[in-house]
Amino acid sequence: MNVKITYYAFFIITLSGFFTKASAQGANSTQFKSKFSVAELQNAPVKLVPYPQSVDWHKGTVLVKSIRVASGNALSRLITDELYQVSNEAGIELNPEADYFIRFQKKEMASEEGYELNVSDKGIQVKASTDTGFYYGLQTLRQLLRTGDQGSTISLCEIVDAPAHVIRGYMIDVGRNYQSMSSLKAQLDLMARYKLNVFHWHLTDRPAWRIESKKYPQLTAAENHRATRNPGKFYSYDEIRELMAYARKRMITVIPEIDMPGHSDSFTKAMGFKMESPEGMHALEEILKEFFREIPKELAPIIHIGSDEVHIPNPEEFISKMTHIVEGHDREVVIWNPGLEAKSSVIRQVWGSAKPSSTRTGVREIDSRNSYINGGEPMTFINTLFFKPIGSEQGNEVLGGILCLWPDVNLIKEEDAFLQNPVYPALLTYAWSTWTADVRSASQTYWMALPPKESEAARYFAAFETYLVAHKQRYFSNKPFQYLGQSDKEWQLIGPFDGDEGDDFVRKIKPEYTYQGQLFQWKQARGNTLAIKDRYKLGGYYPEAKAGQTVYALTYIHSDQNKDIEVWLNFETPLRANRIYTGIAHNGEWDINGGEVWVNDKKLEGPVWNNPGWKTQKQEGWGIPGDQEIPWAKEELYWTRKPAKIALKKDWNKVFVKIPASTGYQNWMFTFAPLDMKGLRFSVKPAQK
Repeated sequence: MNVKITYYAFFIITLSGFFTKASAQGANSTQFKSKFSVAELQNAPVKLVPYPQSVDWHKGTVLVKSIRVASGNALSRLITDELYQVSNEAGIELNPEADYFIRFQKKEMASEEGYELNVSDKGIQVKASTDTGFYYGLQTLRQLLRTGDQGSTISLCEIVDAPAHVIRGYMIDVGRNYQSMSSLKAQLDLMARYKLNVFHWHLTDRPAWRIESKKYPQLTAAENHRATRNPGKFYSYDEIRELMAYARKRMITVIPEIDMPGHSDSFTKAMGFKMESPEGMHALEEILKEFFREIPKELAPIIHIGSDEVHIPNPEEFISKMTHIVEGHDREVVIWNPGLEAKSSVIRQVWGSAKPSSTRTGVREIDSRNSYINGGEPMTFINTLFFKPIGSEQGNEVLGGILCLWPDVNLIKEEDAFLQNPVYPALLTYAWSTWTADVRSASQTYWMALPPKESEAARYFAAFETYLVAHKQRYFSNKPFQYLGQSDKEWQLIGPFDGDEGDDFVRKIKPEYTYQGQLFQWKQARGNTLAIKDRYKLGGYYPEAKAGQTVYALTYIHSDQNKDIEVWLNFETPLRANRIYTGIAHNGEWDINGGEVWVNDKKLEGPVWNNPGWKTQKQEGWGIPGDQEIPWAKEELYWTRKPAKIALKKDWNKVFVKIPASTGYQNWMFTFAPLDMKGLRFSVKPAQK
């Protein structure tokens, strides 16, 4: 096709406001609204992630054993290579004599990432205005192809598709824990498959500086890195260029981050002065200039300079100087918000609980609020990402969002970042949300608690999670994918009661109780994890509950036969963002805080722990540095330790749970997730057929 527009040019044009003012969705609306209908998602013959903006499914499929490239626009090498890869994966021969064809045609579109895909019984037509559109059309085609013994089948359809947001990103912190080039490339491959287009590469932090420096080689010297954090590991300029070129071939823009002036212990140790000092600012200028000489603009048009979590005596001088240097080399600047205050041309990446600066005219922003994978519980984090809007108020100039992975705690192996965090289910959910923007309004209560069973929001999420589970089974069988379908899990909750005072009377199941002059009734709840009150105070079933109180849970499980089932069972889920939680239970117990589980009125004995009763030096606030260097043990996270084995009888089985809290910082929740639901059914009404 020989389309000459570069992906870099496209990206900068869109950042400048060419078509990027996607209106942000309402965060606090209680009325659920969605772009697609539940029926459309349920009836689609192929579960595409992300779902296209418009699909017309036709009846039937076509069997394809060989295919020819029909005359049309000449293909670039990049698209030709991708076509070969897609066809090879599907076992389809590229044969110029084949009857079935694929044709690529250039067509002007509103979005340069948009495409049209038409699959008929005669052939496939892909239309787009750029290679990016053709590339994304091929990613959709890859999912449409179903390989069998006789060849590959494709569902007949017409698709018109384009992203809702310009920036659909993923970030990983390699400053704290190094990731190899092969690992980073594998992450880029996955991003490309799901149409994520920005890789935020957090290259420096307190433990280590990971960027080659010819002028200041001491920055990458092992003795100046934290001894427990891959000391001496860094990326040469050749490797940085290689990874950026690799990403570019996958329509991904890399945003390198040099965090300044905070998170810079390694810099200070290596250089002998702080970044905000006159000597530090001069050194940073030399570092940036060297980086720009080595890394051309087309590979890195945007530079992130951090600026968060720091207090310095000269904030205006520092940020003005660094911004001037970066912009002086014709690169866009991104900083964290909250962070040092900068001029309006600088892009803000919003994090934590901060709200986008809707009152500031001309300010462009990237939303990373409540989007830290290492701060997410594997089950509830999915509904958080699904129902949380990108941006918070109408009229924000929100460019999109970036999902962040911060493995703060020391890792034994680089793979542990993906074992300990729900990276893959989160990436797929985020790819869906940032591409489709399909949830137009939803209650914020859904972030930590699934919607009520009979609601439209509940049916919509249930339809979505079938897509997530389908992709888990099809593409992630050999990867850690810590999500299980949860829309079919029904519970009742009651409380909170002080201490153990509810133990005796609540177990005598009644519709309601009077306690301390107050009427208590069972509350309906759903999901694999029931959040009573999460640490980040996003919500939960009892957000006003306090430390020292207890909530109780009840459900019934119908089994088609007597059998033992494997269950992910847990109480407090530690957040991997900070080595703080109440600790490992004692032998024979499930919860160090006194949580208990009864199955058919018999107390379920907990396991024998490798390190019973262990806890960090602090149970509230930010962790002690020494504790941060203790890697997570498998037994600390319910999805990495051996599942519990529970004996069920044929017919109905009563499950009753006591869920107490001992600190105000506790991630107060309970998880009960059978790994295989075959022959099982949850209900709060055991007589229900």
